[in-house]
Amino acid sequence: MKMLVLSDSHGRTDHLRAVLAMHADAAGLLFLGDGIRDLPADPGMRVWAVRGNCDVFTMFDTDPVPDERVESIGGCRIAALHGHTRAAKAGYGRLMALGVEQDADIVCFGHTHEPHEQCIPAGEIFFGKPLARPLCLFNPGALNAGRFGLITIQQGQFLLSHGRL
Repeated sequence: MKMLVLSDSHGRTDHLRAVLAMHADAAGLLFLGDGIRDLPADPGMRVWAVRGNCDVFTMFDTDPVPDERVESIGGCRIAALHGHTRAAKAGYGRLMALGVEQDADIVCFGHTHEPHEQCIPAGEIFFGKPLARPLCLFNPGALNAGRFGLITIQQGQFLLSHGRL
């Protein structure tokens, strides 16, 4: 199963359309905020979205988009957020804490506009206890700069990768 991971489109619907066309075979789209209204009504795949700091107007929608969410997709637990609520620009500690709190395999975030991939191995000590399994942080980078991410999941295992238009 292939998942698209997008963030920070900031009005670049041309980039959004190009990535959706390039990966039309994706099973789903994880949208990490700052451009929710850029998403087409029917992108041709399931969408999981979170609200970014530039999506504040969506809090008044009849079906508001959450700031954070945790989903089990293909046997992986994925925590998704934009990053502003956990101060992603100040460091990754609060993002790691979210991953530990939510027993996530992957924490996907945006906000910094910079692609990032970091995996903390099982056994690393966090909050006084060792991680039972690895925890990965993943930022696809900003779609408005042509950056995107992919998560390929197979039998509960995953591969993170970055792409560029």
